[in-house]
Amino acid sequence: MTPAKLSLTAILCCLLLLAAPGAKAAELAAHRAFYRLTLDSTENSGVTNASGAMEYEVIDGCTGWATQQRLDMTVLDRDGGDTHTVSDYSTWESKDGEHFRFRITQNTDDDREVRAGWAELPPGKPGFAVYTQPDKKRISLPAGTVFPMAQTRAVLAAARKGDMFLSLPVFDGTASSGAENTFTVITAHDQLVKSAFTPLSSLPSIFVHMGYFNADRRQMLPDTLISMRYWDNGVADSLRMDFGNFRMAGKLAEFKLLPHRC
Repeated sequence: MTPAKLSLTAILCCLLLLAAPGAKAAELAAHRAFYRLTLDSTENSGVTNASGAMEYEVIDGCTGWATQQRLDMTVLDRDGGDTHTVSDYSTWESKDGEHFRFRITQNTDDDREVRAGWAELPPGKPGFAVYTQPDKKRISLPAGTVFPMAQTRAVLAAARKGDMFLSLPVFDGTASSGAENTFTVITAHDQLVKSAFTPLSSLPSIFVHMGYFNADRRQMLPDTLISMRYWDNGVADSLRMDFGNFRMAGKLAEFKLLPHRC
């Protein structure tokens, strides 16, 4: 898992935010959040410590959602070396779920990577993504693909119906191969959890585990595994992010609701 893949993300962006027919959907929150990241565990790797921070902002642009995510993380190994990664991930997603733009800039020590492009998903039909950086190419997206905000809304809608599982192809621009298959397990429904932030304390929440798989359906294990608590307005906390040879925990340290611009 690369740091850019964190939306949750989206993260992202998995941290990123279609309610099902008959499901009452709470309004998704435009907000700004700051997460402190600490080492959760290592898997017999050379990683001895890791720390960092993640800033995340969701802006309601009336016809679409704009998101900004910045990750700053340092990983130390047993030989005393350190790897410093800073990634900036910005997206715009139309509320009708048909249009998406993305840009990722990732700096790891002296290396710099940029990925950018846009995508379209016609209703009920296959879509496509166009990458403009680093190489120009066009990739088909299967019918039923959703963008990150629509993914989070679909997860919340499934939880409100009492579902425990949800499978969706998702395109967020972080993978060079196009859409990824996702499988979400909802392990808790309608929990009231104390929060230091008043706007969240009275809201029900769910806990989810999300696996991201590449397009090869023979693959049994996910490339990326993320778990988190979602409040009913789409705000996330209690993150667990699996980087393969180590895991990071993310705790919501600062939070502010933003006005809806409609």
